[in-house]
Amino acid sequence: MTTMDWNRTKTIFIVTFLLLNVYLTWQLVETNNANQMSLIKEVTIQEMLSENNVTIDVELPEVEILSPLIVGKHVPFEEGELLTNGQLIEMEEDYAIQSILEEPFFLSEEQFFEDLIQFLSSYVYKGMDYRFGGYELETQSLYLYQAYEDYTAYTFDDEPLRLYLNDDREVVSYEQRYFEFEEQQDNEPEMLSSLKAIEKLWSDQLIGMNDTITDVQFGYYSFFSPAGDVQVFAPMWRVTVEEEIYLVHAINSSVQHLT
Repeated sequence: MTTMDWNRTKTIFIVTFLLLNVYLTWQLVETNNANQMSLIKEVTIQEMLSENNVTIDVELPEVEILSPLIVGKHVPFEEGELLTNGQLIEMEEDYAIQSILEEPFFLSEEQFFEDLIQFLSSYVYKGMDYRFGGYELETQSLYLYQAYEDYTAYTFDDEPLRLYLNDDREVVSYEQRYFEFEEQQDNEPEMLSSLKAIEKLWSDQLIGMNDTITDVQFGYYSFFSPAGDVQVFAPMWRVTVEEEIYLVHAINSSVQHLT
């Protein structure tokens, strides 16, 4: 290589490294500015709510997820896995069982949740995987949902566990299904924070002046009829404003009104 060629090569290398340094410096500045703007914006949201006398009467949870969707698939029960003490269990179909208790189990009003936990752990297959959903007066039954990674997975018109009561607040029978959950492989999603979900409700005029936010929870929701024994769940923020309940999709920020 001649002296002229070597000098030209050195010049190219120097210019290339200078351009690379400029690009990396620009990226660093942009990232720092974006982080600062995000922080400023979140502070602005809180200030805006405060100025309009909107009260957040609950600690806002922080959640990290790895998948934007999870799939729940009903799995068949194996007779050897079931708890058969004090109950008669029948297989209704491949993925469902019905149990009739030999002795009714009382759920007291004073310590309802303690009694419910005792019942689940004593009588129900993997009972501690279920979370209380509510009470249905028409059928005189409690319905429960399964949990995924400690977050409730709310099913569409198909509660996986239902406890039937008599007039004395006693469980006399139950029906059960059980999901196995699987994450859908995808790039790690950028998820709305709970505060961003509240901002979305404010911008959609679903939160007004002097309103109080009484509950904010994260969960997975399925809004479509099951495809066979499979349901698909999306991450949602469940926000209670006064007596109204809204779901804010934690990925695409769409809103649904529950009540």
